[in-house]
Amino acid sequence: MVATPKHPRGHWAARVACCTLAVPLLLAAPAFAHGGEYRGPGNPGPGLPIPGVPGGGGPGQPTPGPGTPTTGATQVINDETGWQLWWSFNQDEFLQIGGAGQLAAKSRDDDYLMNRTSVPVDLLQPADVDVRDRIVPALARMLARESSRDIQSACAIALGKIGMDAPGFDLEQALAALVARDDQEVRESGVLALGMSGRAKALPLLLGLLRDDAVGRKLAARANVGDRTRAFAAFGLGLLARHSDDPALKLQIRDALWELLQQKDEQGRDLRSAVVNGLGILVADPEASLHKRLAWETAERLLEWYGRDLGRGDEAVQAHAPVAIGRLLGRGDGQIHFRCKEVFAGEFTAAKKRSNPILRSASLALGMLCLPRDVCARDGVFVDALRRFWSDGSDRLARNLAAIALGRVGGAENRTWLLETYARASRNVEQPWLAVALGLCAARAAKEGVPDEALARLLLGEIGAATKPEGQSALAVAIGLTGCRLAAPTLLRHLKDEEREEMLAGYFAVGLALLGDPASATPLIAVMERSKRRPFLLLQSAIALGRIGDRRATERLVVMLKASESAVVLGGIANAIGQIGDRRAIDPLIELSQDDQVTRLARAFVAAALGGIGDRRPLPWNMPLSRDSNYAGAVDTLTNGSTGVLDIL
Repeated sequence: MVATPKHPRGHWAARVACCTLAVPLLLAAPAFAHGGEYRGPGNPGPGLPIPGVPGGGGPGQPTPGPGTPTTGATQVINDETGWQLWWSFNQDEFLQIGGAGQLAAKSRDDDYLMNRTSVPVDLLQPADVDVRDRIVPALARMLARESSRDIQSACAIALGKIGMDAPGFDLEQALAALVARDDQEVRESGVLALGMSGRAKALPLLLGLLRDDAVGRKLAARANVGDRTRAFAAFGLGLLARHSDDPALKLQIRDALWELLQQKDEQGRDLRSAVVNGLGILVADPEASLHKRLAWETAERLLEWYGRDLGRGDEAVQAHAPVAIGRLLGRGDGQIHFRCKEVFAGEFTAAKKRSNPILRSASLALGMLCLPRDVCARDGVFVDALRRFWSDGSDRLARNLAAIALGRVGGAENRTWLLETYARASRNVEQPWLAVALGLCAARAAKEGVPDEALARLLLGEIGAATKPEGQSALAVAIGLTGCRLAAPTLLRHLKDEEREEMLAGYFAVGLALLGDPASATPLIAVMERSKRRPFLLLQSAIALGRIGDRRATERLVVMLKASESAVVLGGIANAIGQIGDRRAIDPLIELSQDDQVTRLARAFVAAALGGIGDRRPLPWNMPLSRDSNYAGAVDTLTNGSTGVLDIL
């Protein structure tokens, strides 16, 4: 049986979605979306197939219909309640994967483990001159000479991530030219790249597109901009504000987004949802004195708007407000925090039954806003509300997100409750979520310098008792989140034992990546080299090597990129190269970008890899939108498994 893509044209970034392991899976080829980023594991929602590569893999590829055979190893899940989907949107926070050199920010070297002369990792990170004089010109040349949708979209996203001019190259001018293209994917890539660049010069362009005014229509070369393009402009404006330190620019963007949200003639659900999410990411640090007032004022406005009776049809848009408010405020005990917690906890017991998207967002928001009871006693009532909802709630995903919220809040009391609940929970349905929630508790403690060794040992013992991959993989991630390296030998043994089971082995590699144990480097290299046709395992092994600080993978990955013709594999390789961020990959990648013997698809992934190396930010550009997102209640422009902003991970 072959899954039929919901969006046949698709967007082009390789999204190898490695989904819940305990449910029946369907095989399909990988999907592509703006900009050539590999995403996994993930799933667009209940019963939604992960679209195949045709239509996004380059001109001339047919779109499959029912019964059309496809190739690749992407998996489709019919259950949105698997913890892997949540993890796919939130993993970057814990893996700390971002721009060039960020994986190994600590002072390590790639020769250390081979007992050779130490070379500081900093020497292997690209310098600004590498990016300006080598990477940006190479991407600019590709953008100018290539007509392929895939390559143009990849170059746009890569250049937006880097956010830099070069001699003879003006970033805004190049991206603005893409907005007038007939191809929707290329247009959206250009619009989004303008915002993610974080440059003030992009402001009037994005405002014109959002407002669909004369400036925007001229830029789009159309009688009207179109709601989908305007939605991408809203996301772009939120990202632009977040990356700027200019209070006036932030305020201007906030007011423009808020104005549109108030317009009664704006009925597009995608557009207004994008506006709410854009408002939610205006500030990077809610506690920074420069940004606190703006964040609190915006949260106040959104809370009032959330409380309006806009009709049943608009509840799906309002469901994005709790998460946006949580992002704006962060964890705290201020009066605005308390009022928001009261409102969101009240959704669980409201006299009028609330929709599932509302309940899910309320759970997520409380996890972002609440403090442990021993830190803020009055937050105890909200913690209790989450626990009761776990026991009594009717929506399975909302209940699972309540458990995640308790893990987010952390503290000894929640740790105890989660352990007790884990012991009596169903092994294959509830325990995986509770295990991850326990890992989140431990992650908070580890961040404060107190690794939870007792929990790590307990979870290690549970792996043997888990009979399904669903539970084993969740335990592997949870153990990794504890940060206790004593667990590394056991995880490595399981990785070797389960290597034939790509998804399960991949999660053991995730656990090792989270631990960052140097002794695991050599075996991980061997696993990576044996995974040329297993992209999820390949990527997780490479990420683990990057976190350890071992850069031996770089040369091998570049060779694999040149040799592979599989879109699935290319996606994993490109993302791994970009995430490791080794400057030694720049010249070989540039050479590949100019080689017409290399397929267009491979060259598109080369552009994606160059963008990853050149990205100077510590975390992925779209993490502000992905972390704690209500992905199951999303609209198409946020995520649909193919063409949304969160699908560009």
